[in-house]
Amino acid sequence: MKLKVLILAAATAVSALAADSVPLFNAVFSTGNTHRFVLTELDGKPSAWLNLGDSYDGYKLAAYDPATSTLELEKDGKTVKIRLVNAAAVKDAPAPTAATLADAQELFKVMRFEEMMGRIAEQQKKTLGPMIQQSLATAAARMKLNDAEKEEFLAAQKTQFDEMMSSIAGPDMRQDMEQAYSEIFTKDELAGLADFYHTPAGQALIDNTPAVSAKIQSLMLPRMQQGLAPLPPSAPASAARIAAKGSSPRLRASSG
Repeated sequence: MKLKVLILAAATAVSALAADSVPLFNAVFSTGNTHRFVLTELDGKPSAWLNLGDSYDGYKLAAYDPATSTLELEKDGKTVKIRLVNAAAVKDAPAPTAATLADAQELFKVMRFEEMMGRIAEQQKKTLGPMIQQSLATAAARMKLNDAEKEEFLAAQKTQFDEMMSSIAGPDMRQDMEQAYSEIFTKDELAGLADFYHTPAGQALIDNTPAVSAKIQSLMLPRMQQGLAPLPPSAPASAARIAAKGSSPRLRASSG
């Protein structure tokens, strides 16, 4: 009877130990401010690469301190901190799979890139067009062009602006961006982005990106224009005094 009690107690202790076991922090892969982690169970089985916010074995990866290589885990309202096991473990960890150009191309299909960028370009024309035309008209007046020259000048500038905006949605732009995405993101990250853009929320983001872009621009332009407001009358004289004060006697003499 006593032996059965001891066996039962031992089994209970082992079960409790297994239930409360904390994964080992086996590897970290850092690119700039982005970090990915590999955790390992007690039996040595490693996880895939994990991001903050992901969960593993019931634990949520809550925070990471790169200065101390400490990862903070949360489970059932409790927090536990684990440190990187050793540097050698990183060598054995599976490296993130590099993305290919085909991975990025597949993502851009899901993103409906040409359609989205075309709508952004049209929105930019509506927003920037009048402001640019006004600036060009002012420039034409300063150049003292006659009516025919002014009309030709404005038409040429408008054509150039339209061509520039059309190039945003062109094949060259898409190829350059696909190449950039394939170099910056991993294969799994591009796949994750594609999965997101397949969702209703992802499609809503694609559909509304031009409107969001226009809204942001409408908020930024007044601030930019305010920052580029004409200088007060005293500014040129002040700038001249500062330049004269900072220049050498020889430069001041030559400038005179």
